[in-house]
Parts: sequence; C-alpha cells; structure tokens
Amino acid sequence: MNVRGTIECWDKPLTIMDYDALKDHELIDATTIGLKGSPTNIYKSFAPPVKEPGMMLEGSGKETTDKLAHMLTSKHII
Repeated sequence: MNVRGTIECWDKPLTIMDYDALKDHELIDATTIGLKGSPTNIYKSFAPPVKEPGMMLEGSGKETTDKLAHMLTSKHII
C-alpha cells in the first residue's frame, strides 16, 4: 500500500464480518473456522530462560576500555 492508497482509504467505511454476519452463507461451515478449523497445533509452550543482569562499567579512559576488552576476550567474544 502506498501513501496515496492509505489516504484514499482513510475515510471509507469499515465493515467487520464476524460469524454471525456470515453464518447463512453456503461456503461457511462452523467446523472450518475458529479454533476448530485452525491448522495450528501447539505441542509445547515455554518461557525463554531469564538472562543474567548486565554489568555497567564506570569511569573513562584507558583503564575502563582495557577492562572491557579483557572481559570480552575472556568470553571469546573478541
């Protein structure tokens, strides 16, 4: 959608079609819509592991940058 199409649609009416509005249509079957008709199956749900809190380095100058470089090197990041 480009900007012109978005602007043209801004004032047009919006019609929401739910099951009650479409239930008498010949192509609508209650077993093929909603949760019953969803092809998605959830086998496992989990929360991601909690990460450790970060560390703030205070100060400025060569000592702080050397400390940061040492930390990153020890963790094999650089």
